[in-house]
Amino acid sequence: MAAAPRGAPGGERELLASIVESSQDAVIGKTLDGVVTSWNNAARDIFGFSAAEMIGQPILVLFPPELAGEETVILDRIRSGERIEPYETVRVHKDGRRLDVSLTVSPIHDGSGKVIGASKIVRDITEQKALRSRLAEVQSELLHLSRLNDVGQLATAFAHELNQPLSAISAYIGGTRRLIEAGDISRALEGCDRAVAQVARAGEVIRRLRDFVRKGDGRRGVEDLGQAIDEALALMLIDARRQGLSAVTEIADDARMAFIDKVEIQQVLVNLFRNAAEAMADARTKTLVVTTRRQGDKHIEIEVADSGPGLSDSVVGKLFQPFTTTKSTGMGVGLSLCRSIIESQGGEISARNAADGGAVFRFTVAAA
Repeated sequence: MAAAPRGAPGGERELLASIVESSQDAVIGKTLDGVVTSWNNAARDIFGFSAAEMIGQPILVLFPPELAGEETVILDRIRSGERIEPYETVRVHKDGRRLDVSLTVSPIHDGSGKVIGASKIVRDITEQKALRSRLAEVQSELLHLSRLNDVGQLATAFAHELNQPLSAISAYIGGTRRLIEAGDISRALEGCDRAVAQVARAGEVIRRLRDFVRKGDGRRGVEDLGQAIDEALALMLIDARRQGLSAVTEIADDARMAFIDKVEIQQVLVNLFRNAAEAMADARTKTLVVTTRRQGDKHIEIEVADSGPGLSDSVVGKLFQPFTTTKSTGMGVGLSLCRSIIESQGGEISARNAADGGAVFRFTVAAA
């Protein structure tokens, strides 16, 4: 049974004891030496030990061996009168299963205010963490499928882009062979150098494609936004350049290095770039401007502005909701995925119409 705090009048003690026993969270009392003094029904249900089994035993019974040091830190902080705010850790069930839990630990004082023990509230979040993990896996799969879909839409453009260096390589090799047969070694070596340059060009196209479609590992690191933006533009411009579109980048010196998942941020950029290119299809001027600027100490804002017709009033307020689209053949999931990516990395995304025409999309990422 769980004990009510000392010093409470009898009626209050009974009420508090009733509340503790009916709680769905484990409420555990312990001494400053870590010995269990109270154990409610929820503690029994979560950990499998009865009150009779645990009262008088060290709380370390619930700790996995590698986390035993946590208890020393907890007790030191409690002795100083500090309350430990909720944090996630791992504890062990009676049958040996590891449980993901959220803990809050508070000091217990006697009538004179002296700390005499600790009260621990434990919530089992094992299922919640498993669900979060599964949702993260599903989102990762969805994002990967979206990237593959993007590449599928650019397949013709990629084939055209690769065909040019491959054709040039074939021509240079044929010419080099004839020069060798004619004994003109100097010009033959020139032809070899040009063929090598075209091989490098083709390899760069394939590298960009491979990097874009690879499945992200969900890890963030310090990345150069200028490079990430240039690579994303190179992917999109494979097709759009032939339509007369030009792109301008303005990368501020203090807004270049960011802490991001590069693969996912490039997916956002490619989606925004492609949407802008489609919006400008019938525009007289087709200019895409990508800007980075510092936003406070912790964030960098990336802006993608186009010279298209802008966003209609009917969609601008719900643009990032699933299945909202301005395209007759669109499914309306691209911008929703963009929002999920940005929010998962601690940022925000928004859209508006520019005063002089065109649409402006902005999102934030963590500064390095």
